[in-house]
Amino acid sequence: MATTTKTRPYWLDGGTERCELCLDAMHLQAERRCAACDRAVCAHCVEADPETGEALCSECRAGDAEE
Repeated sequence: MATTTKTRPYWLDGGTERCELCLDAMHLQAERRCAACDRAVCAHCVEADPETGEALCSECRAGDAEE
């Protein structure tokens, strides 16, 4: 009996894109964009602004906290 191997679903592989902050591999479908600087980041490096609800990268969020 021949064994067959299935290819893994794309979301289980590392992905071809890189987060610009942590340099972790991600898929294009999982990419998030910062509302302030339009940087492509992964879901771990993006935070929601509690006042506006906009998605901000951790650097822009830290910049808002300093002001």
